[in-house]
Amino acid sequence: MTESAGETGKLVFPPQTPTEALAAPVAWRRALAAWGALALLALAAVALSPLVGSTNIDLLRAWGIGVAAGEENIDAAIFFTARLPRVLFGLLAGASLSVAGATYQALLRNDLAEPFTLGVAGGASVGALLALNFLPITVSPLAAPGLALAFAGVAVALLYGLTRLRGPRSSPATLILAGVTMNFLFGAAILLIQYISDPYQTMAIVRWLMGGLDVTSYRVCAVAAVLLVVGGGILIAHARPLNLLALGDMTAHHLGVPVERTRLVALAVSSALAAFVVAFAGPIGFVGLLVPHVLRRLVGADHRILLPATILGGGFFLVVCDSAARVLFAPSELPVGILTAFLGAPFFLWLLFRKG
Repeated sequence: MTESAGETGKLVFPPQTPTEALAAPVAWRRALAAWGALALLALAAVALSPLVGSTNIDLLRAWGIGVAAGEENIDAAIFFTARLPRVLFGLLAGASLSVAGATYQALLRNDLAEPFTLGVAGGASVGALLALNFLPITVSPLAAPGLALAFAGVAVALLYGLTRLRGPRSSPATLILAGVTMNFLFGAAILLIQYISDPYQTMAIVRWLMGGLDVTSYRVCAVAAVLLVVGGGILIAHARPLNLLALGDMTAHHLGVPVERTRLVALAVSSALAAFVVAFAGPIGFVGLLVPHVLRRLVGADHRILLPATILGGGFFLVVCDSAARVLFAPSELPVGILTAFLGAPFFLWLLFRKG
């Protein structure tokens, strides 16, 4: 499909590689159409998902229509206390994980990179579990994001140190293997935490590691929204440098990109977004792998278009997955991390074998 680009001639959209994205002007009309469609899907998911669950509710009664004065409104309690904050956090968590995954894939030039495969989610899990299991209950909810971020930073520092140590010899496959190795290391730390915990804590850890959106606090949603706006804005501001980094560090440097600073900022911001999600939802894997790849085929590889699309599409994807997880085994609820793993693991294998 082609679109007129004025005096520049015909523009192929979407460009399939960052190199093509740099060589062609941005088709903003089509980009806006794609963003608008994804935004509508995300809004529809947020509007409908609170109505989905093992208990049916009346939307009119939830908003107080037809409820007598003094009558207990169970529908409103379920809608506004249990489901709506969960859906809002799912929207923000999916957006954060997706934009982080797209950033990792650009920085490492590796289709398999995402918070789960690089060990970032594993490190954040260790930090969050240390806070939740060994700090006083009045302190642990506040400390969990901080420790999750600190241990995610350890994972990123190890990964960055490897790239600096090996320099140009650090192949994408080597970095993914390093992430897998860090996952084993952090997995061993999680097993140690389970071993020294009491039986009740052990069961809670197992359930938490499955990944779930059991968030009922609007305050957490507000903090997640601020982090996403700030962090997502920083990453989108670095979209053109990310395009140039896809051409190689030397080429990007000669084109004026501060390579090391760009890499550090993008790694730090994307890891912070992923760590905050892990602190409250557990390690929900493969969202940052699936969504960027699907959207890259739809809107192209230009990160000026792709990153906003992943924010919208990732939120929609995780909200839909959580809605499905709530009804597949009703009245029991399936942790959404299990469902995303069933979707993402085969996709990961397909990418692995497709790339040889």
